[in-house]
Amino acid sequence: MESYTNLSAFLIGASTAFYAIFALHILIWRRKRSRFQTVLGWILAVWAVWNLKDIIITFPGMYVAKVLDWIMIIDGWSAITYTVFVFEVTMPGWTTWRRLALLALPFAAFSAAYALWPTEAVKNAYVAFLWCYAWAVVIIGYVRMRRYLDYLRNNYSNTDDIDVSWLRPVFLFAIASQLLWLFTSLYAEVSADVLYYVLTIVMWLVVLHYSWNFHPVVISEETLTTQAKRQPIVPGEMERIVEEQKLYLNSGLTLGELAKIMGTNRTYVSNYLSALRGQTFYDYINQLRIEKASLPMMEEHPEYTLEYVAEQSGFGSISTFRRAFVKQTGSLPGRKG
Repeated sequence: MESYTNLSAFLIGASTAFYAIFALHILIWRRKRSRFQTVLGWILAVWAVWNLKDIIITFPGMYVAKVLDWIMIIDGWSAITYTVFVFEVTMPGWTTWRRLALLALPFAAFSAAYALWPTEAVKNAYVAFLWCYAWAVVIIGYVRMRRYLDYLRNNYSNTDDIDVSWLRPVFLFAIASQLLWLFTSLYAEVSADVLYYVLTIVMWLVVLHYSWNFHPVVISEETLTTQAKRQPIVPGEMERIVEEQKLYLNSGLTLGELAKIMGTNRTYVSNYLSALRGQTFYDYINQLRIEKASLPMMEEHPEYTLEYVAEQSGFGSISTFRRAFVKQTGSLPGRKG
């Protein structure tokens, strides 16, 4: 038991320090941050406090069923932080004090119920609720993520710093860590405890890595449904305009800007790309960047670096350039000669 207590104290201290350091960095030391990054900072601060409370089980006589049950009840509230995180990524601005209060209601109800009737039945009902709640967040979050990604690919030619495909591994880490949390809450197992702390830290490291410069795009229903009364696109007209004006070299080109240049509606452009070309706006523009700019440049100037080729071709980053190059040519880009 003593070795287990020492290991638990170390893991609790290390994880608490991890969350606290990054929370302080984002909320205090980082001067330029988006709303999403501010929300993330507060989530990490909450996690630091949540982890710190677990130090109580390392005190003499505190590693008992009653204390462990209450820790599980309190830990369940962390599901709210997952909800806020997922929804803030896919629906920027979603978090409000009113929504937080509504989210907290069932957790407060179960906590009060267990305080009044500390029975196995109440605890099992709470566990069942947490299980259903977690899967609901994952499913809704995944659907929202897919909608968000579809919107990006239909409206933006570069998705650096706004892409959310990195949520997929985060979902997997979250599911695995919550299963381990449930197991360690019901059965004291050292290896599972260690794995839980490691998994959660790795999960938040992935989040921090991709969130450092992440700026989510607000997708309003008005944006998705607005239909201007303009003429449909004449076949070939869009291609002529894009290629003659070399619009694909604009790294920040969006579907809305292209529609404005053509004097038409973004919906017509999107439908034209989908129905006649079978492509998203993202794929169409990046195809032109590779065919019309990157490949000729690499052929004529083998001395150019890939970073320079990517920048001059209209790509926002070398990673996006590589992905587009592989998709278009079937091979990795390399210097000629």
